[in-house]
Amino acid sequence: MNATTTLTNRERREDVAFLAQAFDGGGRWPDDVLDETERQRFAKAKPADQAALFFRLLCRGALAAQPAPESVIDADWRRLVAAGVLDQLYDGSFDLGRYALDPPVSRSDSKGKIIDFTRLAATRETWSRLLPEPPDPDVAVDVLHAASGGALKSRAFWAVREMRRYALWQNEALDRFACVPDGRVRKRAVRMGLVDLPEKADTFADMKAVSRALHAVLRLGDAPPQAFDLPISTAAQRCEVCDAARMASCPMPHCRWRRDHAET
Repeated sequence: MNATTTLTNRERREDVAFLAQAFDGGGRWPDDVLDETERQRFAKAKPADQAALFFRLLCRGALAAQPAPESVIDADWRRLVAAGVLDQLYDGSFDLGRYALDPPVSRSDSKGKIIDFTRLAATRETWSRLLPEPPDPDVAVDVLHAASGGALKSRAFWAVREMRRYALWQNEALDRFACVPDGRVRKRAVRMGLVDLPEKADTFADMKAVSRALHAVLRLGDAPPQAFDLPISTAAQRCEVCDAARMASCPMPHCRWRRDHAET
């Protein structure tokens, strides 16, 4: 792709308006990890008690950081929760031997996530400093990334997004780190031309840059304020697998990928 090709702010605004309209017309909001009762408990609890609920959210993010369909991850999550694995890890009663002999999940990826959960339980003193509200919005994702040993990479941004969606974190300055810059979102945003970064820019610093850029461009087009990356991540336009046929029928108003490849 020609790295010098750039959309104007007007073109980006029109693209965001198109994506936002499509999302408003039937975009799927993610399932809530913390239900309404748990969110009410969090809002009223002291930070020490909030940590148990936040731990649950972080573990869900870590579990999702694997190459599996969302429905499969959701099913494994429900099994782990029903078996009491998260509660046992958090209160220190977890029996690794018993888990190894009779795990509640069968997939190796999900079974292995117990290592990430264990680290998150062990580093609660670090990430609990973000409660009840991160004192420095600019480093909240850095704290989560470091405390998880890297298990929360794009999912660190997901945790911030969910806390903002739930209105459990009030600081709007967190929004620039609430667009989840996973591989699909990065590739779509870059190919559309919403952000000007290489497709393979996947360091944690790159992810922070993508999230900030997406937040800025989504505000250009008046996207739903609590949708964050969702108009892009749930869009019907599958830019990451674009080919000639998809390009010819794509309704996106402006596309850098199409502009650079239409005549090749």
